[in-house]
Amino acid sequence: MAILRTKRRRWVAGAVALVVVSIGTLAGLPTGGKRQSLPINMPSISAFADFSPITPPGLVPKDVLTALLIPRKSTRTGWHNYDQGNGQYDREITITVQADSSSTKNFFKATLSDMAWKILSSQNVSSGYEILGLHSGSDGHFWEIGVTISPSSSRVGTPKSTGDSSSVALRLLQYESA
Repeated sequence: MAILRTKRRRWVAGAVALVVVSIGTLAGLPTGGKRQSLPINMPSISAFADFSPITPPGLVPKDVLTALLIPRKSTRTGWHNYDQGNGQYDREITITVQADSSSTKNFFKATLSDMAWKILSSQNVSSGYEILGLHSGSDGHFWEIGVTISPSSSRVGTPKSTGDSSSVALRLLQYESA
């Protein structure tokens, strides 16, 4: 009789362990829902045209530049070619966004996440706020974007043009082979 009780206890203990493991496994499975991020708070366009003065066709894969969005009501104010055609791509554009720095920061955090950029860091820096993201391009390279948002400045003028603006630097680098 003692042997039957021992076997029964082992059987019950094994069944309980199996149920616990099964529930844990099922709880860890992805649900298939879309990952939620911040809502995009401004109309957007691709940065493709803004990078065109310093990016000959074919140098950066189209899927990388179309995945980089900027606010529709922004103005390119400058650009810089750091690599000068030597080595990996390293170029930057600066834009002025017609919004305060907080709204601009939320825009870039949301659009980078939504456009399949992996956010590597997002932090305050001495020049404002910086977001670093990584994207895998169709050319087999990783591409890194650095978005530096300077603090807002007030624009003074007619009632139609009164508001805040932010200066944003977008530095795109060819990172490494994927």
